[in-house]
Amino acid sequence: MVLWSAASPHDHAACLVMTTASIDFSALPEAELTDDSGRRLVARLCVSADIAHAVAEAVRQNWAVMPAGGLTSAIGSYEYAVEATSRFAGVVAIRPRAAAMPEIVAADIPLDRLASHQIAIDAAAGLISAGAGLTFAQVNAALAEQIGPNVRVLIDLTSVASAFVGGVVATGGMGPMRLLPSQIIDAISLAEGGDLPRLITGDDLDLVEGMQGWTGMVTAVRLRFFEVPSGEFGLVLPVQGSDVDTMAGLLVYLRRWTQIALPAPGGRIAGEGGETVLNGIELVSRDSLSAFVTLAEEPARSKAEGLLQSCDYAGADMLACLTGWSELSIDDVLMSLLDPETETIGGVMIDFGVGFSSGAEMETFRAIREGAPDLARTRARVARPGKLKPWSSSTDVNIAFPADSSAAAAILDSYADYRQAIRALSRELDGAVEVELSAYGHLSPVGIDPHHRVTLVAPEGAKAALAAARLAVAANKRTLIHDLLFAAQRHGATITGGEKGVPSLVEIARAAGGEGRLPPDLKARLNRARKAVMAAPANFSFRAPAELRSDHH
Repeated sequence: MVLWSAASPHDHAACLVMTTASIDFSALPEAELTDDSGRRLVARLCVSADIAHAVAEAVRQNWAVMPAGGLTSAIGSYEYAVEATSRFAGVVAIRPRAAAMPEIVAADIPLDRLASHQIAIDAAAGLISAGAGLTFAQVNAALAEQIGPNVRVLIDLTSVASAFVGGVVATGGMGPMRLLPSQIIDAISLAEGGDLPRLITGDDLDLVEGMQGWTGMVTAVRLRFFEVPSGEFGLVLPVQGSDVDTMAGLLVYLRRWTQIALPAPGGRIAGEGGETVLNGIELVSRDSLSAFVTLAEEPARSKAEGLLQSCDYAGADMLACLTGWSELSIDDVLMSLLDPETETIGGVMIDFGVGFSSGAEMETFRAIREGAPDLARTRARVARPGKLKPWSSSTDVNIAFPADSSAAAAILDSYADYRQAIRALSRELDGAVEVELSAYGHLSPVGIDPHHRVTLVAPEGAKAALAAARLAVAANKRTLIHDLLFAAQRHGATITGGEKGVPSLVEIARAAGGEGRLPPDLKARLNRARKAVMAAPANFSFRAPAELRSDHH
């Protein structure tokens, strides 16, 4: 028996599987899903609380499986050759059943038996198990209610309230702390088509993390939780993006406040900076903030306008947004970060800085910080009157660098060159193709990854001009990645990949001119990913890049 329902307001008509009966996938509605570039997924949609059963049925009936979560990081997810699906009965997008309120179940329930909307907490062990259809906001809310208000899992994505647990693991998404999910994951339950999911632990976590569902579908995850300081704060400093030496000095100076040693599960985190821990240093360009102001609602709009004024007063084109936890007040946090000799924070004047403290202020701050990239992504996929569908490309190269300002400066200089090249292209194409550049993202010493999104908009009938502009942007992006590889090699920095998991590694390899030009650790990771994809059921691996589905190098 199959019950028909809408699993959530976002699922439209879908199958809500409630039993272990056979599923008629061909009778399911079409998936009304698109990725971040506007590409439509051609598939049937099945929403199930029992993901393992839905996957087993799909594989048994020879359907290709496209895991579909909260769709917060879906760029390229639907990109596959049509001929790759010719051997299957069709493609089914299987989405975990979501819930407005998770169901709390017994702590000893096996991970592979956990439904997509269930949570199990083992307080003594410092572990929480969560079904794949929940969000990390729901996970942390359950911890706050069951254990204490300052207890959480350290998944710090900006989309914690919308991204599904299973999808975060599948993409390997990182937030401002630059922690991979696997750094706090104890085990993953992975459905591959068998009667029961497979339990993945230890070194094998990377066979799932960042693999985009090419090796199977996550049904549930067991994670370690920790206690954090009670106060949350934000501090915004206007900076000049072209002044890479000052920005590099700021990052090196703040390094000790970002160094966090994870305690035993359930323990309290602490940093080298004492009572204050920085859990993120984010970049927002003035252009992105200005676009956000035009659409924002109060109180975020007024606060954002104030930040724009801070940029103007300081003669700055970017904002460095510091966030963290502390037992101190925001004023005392500021004093603790201040260099008493220069009365600056790592060389950056605080005259026009703006502070935010716990509660409603931090909610407003997050709305601003996250609103800029959200707007950029939205503008990149929405066709405008009289215009062709936009084309967009975003950078995603995460680099950890040593406590050396020259290393940070070399990395930031590469991005400054990229911005200059894109602006030159914009002037060259003036009147033919609109070129929009938004910069936002991460400046943490454990991971510099300031995303630079370029969006091209051309008038109807100008496909040739748009195609030429795309090639120009792609060429500049390859140059950027080349420059970052060289800067990392020269200054002892480490490229660890990107926020899109293995797809980011593939893109870096292509820009480098092939895997042979990658650093040994990245080359080894791609080889391991290839072996995992080739060993996975074709029902999942059909979407993987050609480099991972063969011995192509």
